[in-house]
Amino acid sequence: MIRRPPRSTLPYTTLFRSFLPRSVKSVLNQDCVPMGEIELLVIDDGSTDNTSEVMNKMVQEERTHSLKYIRVDHIGEPGTVRNIALQKAQGEFVAYCDSDDYWLPHHLATADAYYRRDSSLGMVSNYWSLAQFWIDGGKVFTRLVVAPHPTWAVNTNCRVHRRGCIGRIGMFNTSKWGEDGDFFTRIENNFPCHKTGIVTSVNRYIKNGNNLTFQFDVGVKNQYY
Repeated sequence: MIRRPPRSTLPYTTLFRSFLPRSVKSVLNQDCVPMGEIELLVIDDGSTDNTSEVMNKMVQEERTHSLKYIRVDHIGEPGTVRNIALQKAQGEFVAYCDSDDYWLPHHLATADAYYRRDSSLGMVSNYWSLAQFWIDGGKVFTRLVVAPHPTWAVNTNCRVHRRGCIGRIGMFNTSKWGEDGDFFTRIENNFPCHKTGIVTSVNRYIKNGNNLTFQFDVGVKNQYY
């Protein structure tokens, strides 16, 4: 008999192999989660570096939870790539962690606590902080810029939803931008949801970069740069 893991996590990666191991380990090393109860599916959207080498090694070495690496030809649509993972996920609950970001150890335990309090919830959203990451001598360094992030902001890495929600609201759309906001808004419009107000994840902030985190947070740019 194969027991379904209660929690499936769907990271999305393209060209962040330097940060990917930390992201993966942050998911697999969650507090208060029994052995075997995390299913981690890493979806590689046609990376051109040695991400496959890094991930295949991690899959072979993982002994605590289920770690799967899925490589697809480059699509360039985050929603389409996430849908591939959603179709394969077996967990009752689904969470997300982009490859250049990471969770704090209490991310899943925080969401679990609220699901235990209210079994009608379709989604629990934690909060996030913002940081600069950089590589020096092969090591990843982090400088927190804002912790916590302004409390009205919730992003993909914060979300933990029931996999059953997609039966009513459908999958991610195929837009190159905004697919996550659309998806989670549909969940919020169809199910009871809760925002915890607790910071449980850290997002990468690229100074002078073009990633969405940098473009979105004008207030942080004005304050710190």
